[in-house]
Amino acid sequence: MKIVSLLPSSTEIAFALGLGDYMVGVSHECDFPEEAKFKQVLTKSKIDSLKKSGEIDKDVMALVKNGLSVYNIDENKLRQLQPDIILTQDQCEVCAVSLKDVQQATSKLICNAEIISLKPSTLNDILDDIKTIGKATGKRIKAQGLVQALQSRIDHIRHKARNSADKPTVCCIEWIEPLICAGNWVPELVEIAGGINIISQKAQHSKKLELKRVLQLNPDKIIISPCGFKTKQTLNDMDLLTNKPKWKELKAVQNNEVYIVDGNSYFNRPSQRIVDTLEILASIIHPQLFSEKKELAFKLNELSK
Repeated sequence: MKIVSLLPSSTEIAFALGLGDYMVGVSHECDFPEEAKFKQVLTKSKIDSLKKSGEIDKDVMALVKNGLSVYNIDENKLRQLQPDIILTQDQCEVCAVSLKDVQQATSKLICNAEIISLKPSTLNDILDDIKTIGKATGKRIKAQGLVQALQSRIDHIRHKARNSADKPTVCCIEWIEPLICAGNWVPELVEIAGGINIISQKAQHSKKLELKRVLQLNPDKIIISPCGFKTKQTLNDMDLLTNKPKWKELKAVQNNEVYIVDGNSYFNRPSQRIVDTLEILASIIHPQLFSEKKELAFKLNELSK
């Protein structure tokens, strides 16, 4: 069996199910676990991901407006590999290679690969995707065991958070310029961790907003996790927020409750590590109750020193 994964989250899931030896190709964004970095890379972004968030947004919108994909697939390499299974996604054409891209590439090849396209919007969807990959690759029992272990960690957070009378309001920011509030599974994770998510809703796409809307709701805590950004890159873009005239009027800013987290590895990646994301959120929302992943949540003022 030969597997190609064009999605970082599905690559992580495949390795967690013991399928690393069957993995013959990955996307340029597949960076976890470490072994994934040594697989054949089959994609390339048309966007310079090291630009400021506002510039990246303009470049992406220009491509999408013209009906163009944000990514290239190396069709020659794909033809040489002749995979049996291709893992991809139908969730966001900006975040990773889309189902349409894969279908167009495989239609040009002598390739009878089974295409498994994932489209998670909720926490349960992510857990179901693990089972889907397990079923397709003969790892059904391994997948069920992994899901059970993840569910146990989720239940631990949910039950413990229920005991807290304090329910802080939380705003999770998924992009800095323009400002985008995290949707899909993130609002659900905030609720499980004992917070009250504002603006976005569970199972709905992330939405653009103005800072004045955040000011109106004035959340207790702000968590910043731009899609595709590591902590350092996020910090380099924070002036786009902190230089706004009203930024310092926010309660979360005044109370030192603004956090930067690794969006690329956790919040924006729907793999088994989404439960790590839940634990990070819990340590931010209720630090007196949770410490599982507190070392992965950084207060903005501490990083800025």
